[in-house]
Amino acid sequence: MPPVQQGAVPTTGIPFDRMFFQNMLPAAIKAYCEQVHCVAPQVQVATVDGTVHHVVGISGVADGWVALHATREDHEHTMEIFLPYQTIYRVEIHPEADSAHNHLGFSLPLDGAPTPALQAPAEEPKSARKSARKKPAAEKK
Repeated sequence: MPPVQQGAVPTTGIPFDRMFFQNMLPAAIKAYCEQVHCVAPQVQVATVDGTVHHVVGISGVADGWVALHATREDHEHTMEIFLPYQTIYRVEIHPEADSAHNHLGFSLPLDGAPTPALQAPAEEPKSARKSARKKPAAEKK
């Protein structure tokens, strides 16, 4: 693999990955709402199986998936869905819904509010950590 240029951010090759949901999408939603003056935009995530998920919030991110708090257009029941990044086809941000569809709006975090729950990257196996900690005989003195 060629070295990463200084200032460049390495990517996974998947357009909608952990960094997208953790950093880019929340900032894009905030910027969009500032431009069109909306409070509860509709955020839709389309997956390769043709499903359109109406996202209320981002519950968590991991290296291989995103957990989304979502609802359906036909009722107000909410759910949490876990989507592998490879299945996400498109992400859309729309202005606020009409009054019949208020339950579809994305909840913007308040200024200073914590970011979505995050899962730390997978830890090294304990055996790998132990071998990394062993000191050469010369250093033990």
